[in-house]
Order: sequence, then structure tokens, then C-alpha cells
Amino acid sequence: MSDVLRLEAHLSHPPAKVHTALTDPAAMRVWFAEHAEVSLPDNQFTFWGKYTPQGAQPAQKLVSASPLTFTWILDSEETTVSIDLTATDTGTTLRLQQTNLPTLEELMNPPGRRDGRHSMHTFWGLALANLAEYLDGRPQPVKADFGPARSSEIRATVTIAAPPPEVFASLTDPAAIQRWFGWEAEVEPRVGGRMTMGVDGRIFEFEPNRKLVYGDEEGAVVHWELEGTEGKTYLTFVQSGYGEDELDSAAQHEAGWFSGLAELKRMHELGPNWNPLTTDLPEP
Repeated sequence: MSDVLRLEAHLSHPPAKVHTALTDPAAMRVWFAEHAEVSLPDNQFTFWGKYTPQGAQPAQKLVSASPLTFTWILDSEETTVSIDLTATDTGTTLRLQQTNLPTLEELMNPPGRRDGRHSMHTFWGLALANLAEYLDGRPQPVKADFGPARSSEIRATVTIAAPPPEVFASLTDPAAIQRWFGWEAEVEPRVGGRMTMGVDGRIFEFEPNRKLVYGDEEGAVVHWELEGTEGKTYLTFVQSGYGEDELDSAAQHEAGWFSGLAELKRMHELGPNWNPLTTDLPEP
């Protein structure tokens, strides 16, 4: 069995500018992939490198330039990605579809590796967040590392133009977490309290506006640290507990966490103009 991923994103730029960012190799090497080679007249559209799932070498073949459609071999299986752009009064609606992906049941209990077809749901969320930041001329969020030499630890530091109390509230208020993380969370804001954001476990350390550490009984630990100056927060995120034989799982989860961090930053910095960038579309 297989499923189809359908995402929609609203971008504040016209379709022509978005299409250029999607197909210009120099632009792609900023927001999307370590390496990219594109020549639409020659039917070439490839990308690879450590920021690309299973990206040791190019694995794409162009089908159509408009809408941008290409096949992508993952887990030795062919998937098809289609990206359609529609002009709106405020910019562009981008609709992305990818075929031959795992079902929800398979995603929850993945057989085999997790850094290929199983990673597409988190990979595209992060990629589209990076695309939006690139188009807006804002600093690029971090990219997930799918390379074989990646660390077993997930780590990132981001600067958010908001003071630590506001950012800390977004890490501990379930309603705020659901907005930027996209999942319901349970939070008992005290040492020993329950915490279910990415990892279901208990809080080990809790220092309001400075530190939040929690983990589960299987050894996964999530660590948030906040430092502030001049109205900004330097937020460091670390998740540990992956074994050296779980690098594919670490890469998949890294893309999900980094996608959430990008939305957390956008939520605070865009204020009332912010809405979650991507939404899952129902089956037609």
C-alpha cells in the first residue's frame, strides 16, 4: 500500500519569482540542497548532497517544467513530486504532491530505513519554510543533515527577535505549541511533570525563561536553553538518545524539529501576519 502527500503553502511573492527560486540552481543551493544542477530546456532537474534524503547522488528526472514535476527514487522506489503555483491577491498558493509514500500506519511503525520515503512529510515542511524565508530575504533556518557522517545528536541554535519570556511561553503553553509545532501537547510545568512534545516523558529541569529539559524512559532527552539580550532570544535545542545505528531516524526527526523551529521563529517575528506556512490537504 502507498499514500500521497499533499501540502499547501501560501507565499507572499508572485508565481514567477517562486518558480525561479524552485528552478534556479544557485537559489536552490541556498534554501534547498547542497548541490543542484538544473537546465529546464535540457530536461535536467537534479539535487543531492547531505541536505537531501538519500542524497549521495542525483536521483531525480524532470517530467514537466510547469507545473514543476519530477520523479525521485527513494528506497529504490519511484515517487513523483508535482509542485503547482497559483497566483493570489497576496502572492502565490503552492500545492505540492508526492506519490508512493508510506501510509499513516507505516509512518507510525516504519519498516526499514526512515531517511527516505518515511522522511518526506517532515522534509518538505522544512524545505517550504526555508523557501519562504529565502523569498522574504530573511536569514535561513537550519537544514536537516541526511548525510552518512551526521551526528547521532540533533542540535540547533536559532535567534528569535522576541524576549525569552515570550519564547519560553511558546514552549510550555499547549495552545501555543499546537500553533507552531502542529501537534497537541501536554505540559505540567514543573520538575517531574509530564511533557509530550516530540518525546513523551517527564521534565528533569525547569527554569522559567531559561531552561526546559525532559525525556522518556527509553533514553531520549530534549533540551531547550534560552539566553536573551536586547529583546532577542538565542534558543538552543538538543535532542539526544539516538544510537549510532539510528542515524536515519535521527535525520527524519531532525527535519521535523527544524521545521517546527522555523515556524516558532516566524510566529514570533511576523506577529499578527503569521499563519502556519503549510497545511495538509485532504484527498480530492
